[in-house]
Amino acid sequence: MKLRWGAIGLAGFLAVTLTACGYHFSGSGDFPAGVSRVFIPILENRSADTGAEIIFTNDLIFEFTRNRPESLAEERSTADGILTGTIVSIFVENISRSTVSTSVERRVTGILNLRLESPDGRILWSSGNIFESQTYAVVNGNKTATDFNRSVAIDAVSKKIAESAFNRLTDDF
Repeated sequence: MKLRWGAIGLAGFLAVTLTACGYHFSGSGDFPAGVSRVFIPILENRSADTGAEIIFTNDLIFEFTRNRPESLAEERSTADGILTGTIVSIFVENISRSTVSTSVERRVTGILNLRLESPDGRILWSSGNIFESQTYAVVNGNKTATDFNRSVAIDAVSKKIAESAFNRLTDDF
């Protein structure tokens, strides 16, 4: 009987504590400025990676589709918010080496900046720079395999950035 009352007390305490502090799951808030339907055009790509704008835009659209499919507008004219953005850069750095001139592992970092605008062009929300990174292996003597690993890492960075962007956009802090 004591165990039962203890469990009930603990559940009550957690319910009061978690709701009182405003705790909520990431990405569960509303869009800023009362926006309910968002249109996402192709992102601008300022990086040297051709085609990155398609990868990043598709991952951003997928994140919206996964979390709130009803909030995605298929046309600009049916949206009350337009989410525009720029891939600021995608850069690679060596993070481990076997010798001075031989890299074993590299890190790719993507930087994205987003803006939610009203249909008349007013900025409703801005993300600032969103950074995400992913490591990948360098295959000694096999540039094709290394390039493939780099592409996989860029895909992972794009997915992380899309998730982070959606969560920032829907934070109710």
